[in-house]
Amino acid sequence: MNATTLETALRLTGLMMTGLVAANFVAARRWRYRENLVNCEVMVRQVFHVHCGYIIMIIGALAVLCLGWPGLLLADGMGRVLSGFFGIFWASRVVVQLAYYDPETRSRDRGWDLFFLGVFVVMSTVFTLAAIFG
Repeated sequence: MNATTLETALRLTGLMMTGLVAANFVAARRWRYRENLVNCEVMVRQVFHVHCGYIIMIIGALAVLCLGWPGLLLADGMGRVLSGFFGIFWASRVVVQLAYYDPETRSRDRGWDLFFLGVFVVMSTVFTLAAIFG
């Protein structure tokens, strides 16, 4: 696999992550975060919001890296280590979706479930390939 193909794949992955950032804001409304967190302890609600914010920032920053400087993720050393980490990171997200998320909810929203599962499989594959062949 050549560097140009991997850079293109990483850029496409960056676009997918940009979509994930946007999807997090849609999910907040769809899953009614505000209403569902109303009865939580204040600290639990605050930790939830902080975790969501940090996850969105990390995904956004990685999207910018993939879109603007994909070659850095293919470079020997730190770049390939980061690519390997994100390959494992997104693969673990596949496992979470399949093994942890409520099967009834996944079944009810099967189209979205399969869409996001596909996104996470593609991202895991691209980062893993970047780590191996970069």
